[in-house]
Amino acid sequence: MDDVKHNATLVGDIVLTGTQGQSCADYQFAMNCTYLAQRQADIIYNSQTQPGRWIDYYADVLWSYGWNRDHQPIEYVQKEFDGSVRQIWSKLASPLLTIGQVDGVNRGLGALERDIDLLSKVKGISGKAFDLKIMPISYNADGDMELVVSNIRFIKSRMSTDFLFWEITQVMSQLDVLARKVVISRRVMEARRPSVLKAMQGIKFNFEDYEL
Repeated sequence: MDDVKHNATLVGDIVLTGTQGQSCADYQFAMNCTYLAQRQADIIYNSQTQPGRWIDYYADVLWSYGWNRDHQPIEYVQKEFDGSVRQIWSKLASPLLTIGQVDGVNRGLGALERDIDLLSKVKGISGKAFDLKIMPISYNADGDMELVVSNIRFIKSRMSTDFLFWEITQVMSQLDVLARKVVISRRVMEARRPSVLKAMQGIKFNFEDYEL
């Protein structure tokens, strides 16, 4: 089976990056876990008003499917923010990601910001508070799959904007960035594939995925 060709995928309001070159089986496993964790976290918490609790619960759901969540979360909160969201996120995530992975996120979000029709599908884009999840996938030296779960939430100074802010510097009332790494070993991934597939059966999701 061919490897994945596209660089990123929009899953609801999650941008999954680093997908290019992944085996289709690993990509599908990560996608299924993303679908399941997002659905369950959205039921319990509103990520726009409780981003910290949402991301912790998301990691808990991943843990239930075999992911290790032992890495400490990273948090940034800035009121009256005026600057580049991309620069803040890149600086915060740099201890968890390689330069190539950060570049992959920039490409994926740049493509999303330029696609007006697709961007309109992201919930909350035109509201006062907006949040977006960025989740780069990679493998470590041991062959384990790593996923950096990060959430960017900002409270806009104006409600009439309808762009992503990744490439655009803008004044905001508040910016919150959270990031947390989860890891799953190759052995555990292979063992958990059947249970994850079974968990997907019969579930209706209120979001879809789009290649970027």
